[in-house]
Amino acid sequence: MAASPAVETELIVVDNGSADSTAAELRAWQQTTSLCCKVVFAEKRGLSYARNWGLEQTTGRIIVLTDDDCRLAPDYLAALVQAYDRDIGPALRGGRVELGDARDLPFTIKTDLEPQQFAGGNPGGFVHGCNLTMTRSVVELVGYFDTSLGAGQPIGAADDTDFVYRAYRAGVPVSYDPSIVVFHHHGRRDLARIKQLQNVYDISDGAIYAKYGFRDWRLLLHVCRRIRGGLREYFGGPLANEELGLSHREILRSNLRGAILFWRGVRH
Repeated sequence: MAASPAVETELIVVDNGSADSTAAELRAWQQTTSLCCKVVFAEKRGLSYARNWGLEQTTGRIIVLTDDDCRLAPDYLAALVQAYDRDIGPALRGGRVELGDARDLPFTIKTDLEPQQFAGGNPGGFVHGCNLTMTRSVVELVGYFDTSLGAGQPIGAADDTDFVYRAYRAGVPVSYDPSIVVFHHHGRRDLARIKQLQNVYDISDGAIYAKYGFRDWRLLLHVCRRIRGGLREYFGGPLANEELGLSHREILRSNLRGAILFWRGVRH
């Protein structure tokens, strides 16, 4: 990412417990970059902890979250400024996520070319945490990421889904803007790894249903539709995902596991 002469930028890099030469390489790179850059170290391991620690270091009006396997498009900052130029209140936007390497399977991406507005339900997949942007006022209104969720925790995802859901419930407009682009180099090239990750997402969805389902009928509607799909599947209907061989019943079992993990965490 290059600094734009029209935009004052700061880059916060969070080292989340690296045990190799990452820290030294980051410090060396920091001495050579022209960007206003701060390298910080999150003592507690886990993506949601790292995101929260990074948020605490930021000072800008617009905040961008991305991951270590993503590359920002050359016009990212220009598109970002244009997207937020007319906002008069809190706003949250997710951007387009394209494959960074054509050899990787088309997963954990979102390539829709039309803008979208979130209208309720489960926001999982509506926007992605690797290309998540917001005004600072969203953090002030919603708070930080739930550290019981996300990579590095027993519930290994949905920290971004949970944050987006809370923002929507707080009245923040949540939208998808395809002009804000990152390229995701996720490195997954076999279906077994994709299916394993999908199972993590299904478990994490279950945690979201457990956390909010009894307060939002639209979330429970997702579960009801999955049960209906499972019944149809039992009588010869299609699988939930033919390519991965995922059944509706498998997904429901993972949802239930996620709900149990969440409830156990709440009791502790």
